[in-house]
Amino acid sequence: MSDAHPPRIRCVDTGQFGASRRGAAYILDAARRGLVEAGTPRAGAVLREALGDEKPSILFVTHVHLDHAGSAGELTAAFPNLTVVAHPRAIRHLADPTRLVEGVRSASPELFPLYGEPRPVPLDRLHAAGDGERFDLGDGVIVEAIHTPGHAPHHVCFFDRSGGTLFTGDAVGNHGIPVDVPLTVPPRFDLEAALATLGRIRRLRPTTLAFTHFGIASEPPADLISRYERALHAWFERIRKLRTTAEPDEVVRSVLADPEYDVLSPADRSSIEMCVRGALLSLDEAGGSSRRGSR
Repeated sequence: MSDAHPPRIRCVDTGQFGASRRGAAYILDAARRGLVEAGTPRAGAVLREALGDEKPSILFVTHVHLDHAGSAGELTAAFPNLTVVAHPRAIRHLADPTRLVEGVRSASPELFPLYGEPRPVPLDRLHAAGDGERFDLGDGVIVEAIHTPGHAPHHVCFFDRSGGTLFTGDAVGNHGIPVDVPLTVPPRFDLEAALATLGRIRRLRPTTLAFTHFGIASEPPADLISRYERALHAWFERIRKLRTTAEPDEVVRSVLADPEYDVLSPADRSSIEMCVRGALLSLDEAGGSSRRGSR
């Protein structure tokens, strides 16, 4: 895999969970400096160092999970002219991250200490991005917000219309890292919406995909999108079959028993566990909706 990427876009390794090549943020070089993703709450110092004397004016966050928007509050405190752009449904959680913190603490107590504590973003520094809204950074750089639910209801991809790069957040999964399972984390993964989102991304015809986990891919976007579609179908089929004869904790143990995961760090194994539990929750909720609809 090559990390070659278009000019104007710089990939920053945020050192997520103390490891390399797990979390990325992107600096957009234009008249108005842009930043895509904020990493965990512990990533603020890394991003400030990467920016140096540059003062970003706009921060695009794909969703409010703490590995994507965690340092947004710290960055707005450090850069007084910085505006944070996110989905309309994300705004209240950025302004008050209490529920986000409790969600991570509940879903993955082993990982929680590795995230750090986020700071709130002042409401007057937040901008709710409409679907299709465009942001002109100058020097020919135009970024479009694309509402892309599935991984979370408030997920947004950002599309550099001028260069063809799509910043995927978690909509197209991971890329080139050991945690190779689909990103079906709790509490609100929606398989139907995720598949519809992949179709929408395909229709955009991006020339390059920039992954938060991790890096700018050299492979054709259409191939990566199709690969993730197949992975989602196979993953849910596997979890569904395991669940027919096993309780949730047993399903988790069964997946983590795969020999390929033996060499992973505790943080990576905890990430896989979160994805299993999110898929189980999604299947349970889908079954409940079907039962309610049949009455």
